[in-house]
Amino acid sequence: MPYLNVSTNVILVIIGIGLLIFVHELGHFLMAKKIGARVLAFSLGFGPAMLKKQWGETEYRLSLFPLGGYVKLAGENPDEEKTGAPDEFSSKTVGQRALVLVAGVALNALLAFIAFIVAFEIGVPFITSEVGDVVPGQPAWQAGIQRGDKIMEIGGIDDPDFEDIFTVVALSNTTTGIPLKVKRGNDVFNTEVIPEYDQEHGLQRIGIMPATSLEIDKIFAFENNESPARDAGIQVKDIIVAVNGKRISSEGEFREVESQSAGKEITLTVLRNNEETEVKATPSKISRWMLGLSCASSIIDGVKNDSIAQKTGLMKGDEIIEVNSNPIVGFTGFKKAFMESEEKTCILTVKRNNKITLLSVPLEAPAAKEEFLKSITPLYGLTVDSVIEGFPAEKIGLQPGDKIISLNEKELHHWNELLQAVVSGQGKPMIIEWMRGNEKLTSPIEPQKNGETAAGSIGVKFREKTELKKYGLFESCIVGVKKAIINVQRLYLTIKGFFSQRLSTKNVGGFILIAQASYESAKVGMGKLVYFLGILSLQLALLNILPVPVLDGGHLLFLAIEKIKGSPVSQKTLSIAHYIGFAMIISLVIYATRNDIMRLFTL
Repeated sequence: MPYLNVSTNVILVIIGIGLLIFVHELGHFLMAKKIGARVLAFSLGFGPAMLKKQWGETEYRLSLFPLGGYVKLAGENPDEEKTGAPDEFSSKTVGQRALVLVAGVALNALLAFIAFIVAFEIGVPFITSEVGDVVPGQPAWQAGIQRGDKIMEIGGIDDPDFEDIFTVVALSNTTTGIPLKVKRGNDVFNTEVIPEYDQEHGLQRIGIMPATSLEIDKIFAFENNESPARDAGIQVKDIIVAVNGKRISSEGEFREVESQSAGKEITLTVLRNNEETEVKATPSKISRWMLGLSCASSIIDGVKNDSIAQKTGLMKGDEIIEVNSNPIVGFTGFKKAFMESEEKTCILTVKRNNKITLLSVPLEAPAAKEEFLKSITPLYGLTVDSVIEGFPAEKIGLQPGDKIISLNEKELHHWNELLQAVVSGQGKPMIIEWMRGNEKLTSPIEPQKNGETAAGSIGVKFREKTELKKYGLFESCIVGVKKAIINVQRLYLTIKGFFSQRLSTKNVGGFILIAQASYESAKVGMGKLVYFLGILSLQLALLNILPVPVLDGGHLLFLAIEKIKGSPVSQKTLSIAHYIGFAMIISLVIYATRNDIMRLFTL
């Protein structure tokens, strides 16, 4: 009964999130009692009290909304009139008050550790360390990592999942390499990667994506609401096992047929509820907006380890300026001259650190030229390498060697900025500015789509491959501690990303996103839900300790000031700080909720 499952999952989410906040308040309550501070009220939930029971000095409440709870202490509010009674919170020593504030954070941290241990005893699915796509030129590609490889160890962490790999790479020292143990088929080998800093995202990366299964994770529509997968009756959780009668075992095999079948009907065999069924879909023609130019330079951006190019002596950062003493322009010019070379040895003139070096490339072996080109990647800049006949760039007179400097009067610094501007412009006319020698040229230009190179797509995203990690009590404790540390590091990276403006504030999520993520975790299983609640509990603890007025960390900051100056911070200062802190929190909640609502309308 699906409705029963939905109701159960919703109840589990409400109980789980409510438990996190309740535990936090319980920490404050227990420590307040311990130091002899008078607790006026302790509520399970918030809002209007449905049930009340006075027990000693404390009124215990069961409130309308079950998400969390609160503690009300005598003499706690800055605006409250203080009598100086010994059981008032404000009458307690700085150390005692600090203990009450820290207790909530400590109990949340303890709950997180317990949650991680329980989750791993139940079993938690994680994205595997199997490698999917490898970005050409990036560190993993240079190290010889290939699609299908499985990372067995990274930076001293055994049996990592993709979350571990991401965090180790992001936090690593860029001056030294990260040791990897990699399994390829039945062979295991060791290698090393030196991460590169991604300016756009403000993180270090090595250029790998997780491997995917053939299970449908999402079905989406294109700009005109066209969705061949939806129209064919394909469903989420279907597993594609064959295309046009041929069995497939990887996303790559499916994408190859899909891409080459734009506008042509294909037959898909899908596994649904342990039964195979056939559906027919016609991939839509997907083409992108383009100007019809390339800016691949003859500067080398990556050289694969143990390749013919590396053995020749070519290095990252080298600029190839001549082939067999003939000057070349751009990567296209280099490839043309290199492939046309009829000598058994091709001589490359390379500029390295403003010095000229000659490199000899042996070409006696069959396919040596192709192997050499596959082992290098060019650096993309803004100097035109080539233009496509009949496309906008060629029509307005752009030539190889021209340097693009702006688009729509916005100065460009990187090739990706140009690409993003053209794609996001959706074909709207633009003004492009470029340099030819010392001459500055300007022209209107209108991007166009290339229908001849359109790729086919039915509009599906596959689910990443996962593996269930389940351990006994002792191992669960060890892995739980490791995962707690990993998640602290990831929170640090997130906060750092926001402050450095590398991570867009559009990624900020609020209650709706948390509820959605919790619900999705509940659908996966109890282990995943408990693990996710552990992450939330840890984040609640860490965020609460930040020195922001209203939060526990803000209160601790004022206590530290009081300890240093020997007297409490004035009530006026405290009140103003609380108003500011409250305004900050409310603004953040409103902004996060707005982001959540926007996500709902763009799914």
